[in-house]
Amino acid sequence: MASTDASKKPFDIAIVGGGISGLTLAIALSEANIPVTIYEAAKHFGEIGAGVGFGPNAGQAMALMSPKISDAFMKCKTNNGWESKQQTFFTCRVGDARKADKDGFVRRGVKVGEPLFDVRFDQHAGRGGVYRATFLNELVNSVPEGVANFGKKLIDLADASDGSGDVVLKFADGTSAQHTAVIGCDGIKSRTRGFVLGKDNPATKAVFSGKYAYRGLIPMDKAIELLGDELAQNSNMFFGYHGHLLTFPVEKGKTMNGK
Repeated sequence: MASTDASKKPFDIAIVGGGISGLTLAIALSEANIPVTIYEAAKHFGEIGAGVGFGPNAGQAMALMSPKISDAFMKCKTNNGWESKQQTFFTCRVGDARKADKDGFVRRGVKVGEPLFDVRFDQHAGRGGVYRATFLNELVNSVPEGVANFGKKLIDLADASDGSGDVVLKFADGTSAQHTAVIGCDGIKSRTRGFVLGKDNPATKAVFSGKYAYRGLIPMDKAIELLGDELAQNSNMFFGYHGHLLTFPVEKGKTMNGK
């Protein structure tokens, strides 16, 4: 049923950031007749990165938020290629050939790639891997017209001076906007986090943890050629010394994602 002005809530929400989290939130709030506005720093919607895997809990959350979100996910998601692996989240495998670490731990009788155990679940309908850009594009189709504002890089937030209790958003282009509340979906370099925790709080700024990740997408035919059917077409986690590698199929099995 289409909402009317009379059915809309007497408050409005600003969402900072138009990635997957910002769009799913905007769709869910709109379906609850809550007026919402997205402010995105880029000139258009777009995702960076390769694949992302969602477990059953995430799939269930999407279904509870909105059928539109769940439908977008189901349209894009890719399950494991083998029928015997449909209830496997990841197969955990030996990831390196190290004989001993600094504490003297020695692996005996195992080979690189050898399976250790499967992380399993009771159902698989709500899990799968997606290519980020494809999933985002599907979500865009369900975002109400006129909700998104582009080229709006947030630089500051402040309490409104009119006594309303609203929040004022200030953007790099010199404009501002006032809303009842603001929800930050603006990623690792979040500006909204500082408003919540305090600008001098160390947690407001991202700090390099010393860890890093490389992502890549490999055409499935090439992955099968290199790894074989089982490793290429199903989700695997290779545990090594101070690192790991995970792989899973995306784009309906046309591509293998690795990180």
